[in-house]
Amino acid sequence: MASTTFIVMSDSHGDREIVKEIKERYQGKVDAIFHNGDSELPSSDPVWDGIYVVAGNCDYDSGYPNNLVTQLANVRVAQTHGHLYHINFMWDRLDLFAQEAQADICLYGHLHRASAWQEGNIVFINPGSVLQPRGEIREKLYAKVEVTDTSIKVDYYTRDHKLYPQISKEFKR
Repeated sequence: MASTTFIVMSDSHGDREIVKEIKERYQGKVDAIFHNGDSELPSSDPVWDGIYVVAGNCDYDSGYPNNLVTQLANVRVAQTHGHLYHINFMWDRLDLFAQEAQADICLYGHLHRASAWQEGNIVFINPGSVLQPRGEIREKLYAKVEVTDTSIKVDYYTRDHKLYPQISKEFKR
């Protein structure tokens, strides 16, 4: 059975060290690393080598794309920050973006709230913020996603790389 594993972080807001630390911890051990925007770092920063990164509403460097669609072995990932899809108010536009990309997974950020949910055949994942969490969960988090032919498992980790199992989820494909 084919398996793909990747890391997702978002909303690091100038904290280059946590981006670097997560990259160094996982690079070469997972199939991909994603950052969903609001890094506030230059797009030319070497920390981005080997990371799929998109622009957030606090990224003023025009070198970042607004969206990416990435095919990883057995999974197609659509990625955006979310602000351009008005996710503070509705999910329709984000869902349409994911459908048009023919995505299995849609990654987003912006809300600083860790969550994972499924709509139709698409799993939507917000890794939370590694710097400024909002909402009920006040832990600074990132996500590890494991995809097989039959499931998508989402685990959340704290900045000190400890599993935060309270909000882990698994979805059927």
